Amino acid sequence: MKELFYLFQSYLDDPDITDVNYNGRMLWLDHLKKGRYRDDTFCDDEIEQFCFQVANRLNLPFNVTNPLLEAETEDMRISILHPSVSKSGISISIRKTPAVQRLSRSMLIKEKYAPAALLDFLKLAVQKGCNIMVGGLPGVGKTELIKFLASYIPSHQRIITIEDTLELRHHIIHPASDCVALKVNERFTYSDAIKASLRQKPDWLLVSEIRSHEVVYLLEAVSTGAHLLSTIHCSQAASIPKRMIQMFPDGYAQLEAKLEMMYEAVDIGVYLQASVTDNGIRRQIAEAVVFTNEARLCSTMIYDGQKLSLEELPKPLYKKLYPMKERRKKTCS
Repeated sequence: MKELFYLFQSYLDDPDITDVNYNGRMLWLDHLKKGRYRDDTFCDDEIEQFCFQVANRLNLPFNVTNPLLEAETEDMRISILHPSVSKSGISISIRKTPAVQRLSRSMLIKEKYAPAALLDFLKLAVQKGCNIMVGGLPGVGKTELIKFLASYIPSHQRIITIEDTLELRHHIIHPASDCVALKVNERFTYSDAIKASLRQKPDWLLVSEIRSHEVVYLLEAVSTGAHLLSTIHCSQAASIPKRMIQMFPDGYAQLEAKLEMMYEAVDIGVYLQASVTDNGIRRQIAEAVVFTNEARLCSTMIYDGQKLSLEELPKPLYKKLYPMKERRKKTCS
C-alpha cells in the first residue's frame, strides 16, 4: 500500500514530519522542529485520483453516500473526507505513527522540556509503580511522553497497551518486554479491552487516552493493583481528577465519593504545553502535581514550569518512592 502515497512520499520520509494535512486548497505540515507550516510547492493535480486509488485498494466506497474513508498501515493512519461533506474540497489527514521513541533524557534536558531533577523524579515514580496521568491539549505530545516514561518499566512486568490507533507500539520498541498490544474497534471497545485486561494479569495498563465511560473500568483495574500510564485532555494538572469524573455515565452524582476514588487512584498529574517560537515548536512540562486523600483531598504542585519542590510530598507517596529513607527515619527516632 505504501506505493499509493507517492504524492506525499517526501513528507512521509522526513522523520521530523508527524502530520500531513490537505484542506482542499493547500498542504500543511506538522514538523517537530519547525512547528506547523504551509508547503506552497505541493502540486494537488492528482489528489482526486489518489483518493480513489486508496478506496479501490481497500475495496471501500468513497462517494456521497460514504463520504469518510479511513485506513491504517504499520506506521501511519489516513482519514479522507469527500467534497460532499467537506465544502472546501477533499480533505486529507495523514498521521505518522512510527515505532520509535522520539524522546530521550538528554534531548529533553537540552531542549528545556523539563529539568533533570523532574525527569529523575518521574523515572523513579514509574519504577515504583506510581499511577501517572499526562494531560494537555491536542498536539502537545502526550503520547510521546507516555512512550518515554514507559521505557522505565522493568521488562519482566507485564504491560497491556490499549489504543484505537496503534501509536504507543511498546511491544515493538521494547521487544524483550512482556507486552500485549490491544487495538479497540466498534466491536471491542475501550471498556471491553480494560475488562479483558483484568484477566491477563497486567502489572501496567497503558491507555492511549481516557475519553468516556471506560474510566469506570479503569478505576476498577487500578483498585486491583494494576499500575496506570494514560493521557487526558485538560487545561491544568490539578483538574485531572475532575475531568475524569465528567466521563462517568452518571456525571457528578456522588461527587465526593468519586473524587476520593480519583485522588486515591492517581498519584501524579503532568500537564504539557506547546508553543511556536522563531526557532520552531517548543514542548515542555508546564506543571506536575501529586494527589492524595490521606487526611483530605489534596493536590500539591511540585513543579510550576520554573521551580521544582519535592519537600512537601504527601506521606503515602513519599513512603512509596523512598521506603528505605522512611525506615531509617523511624529507626533514628
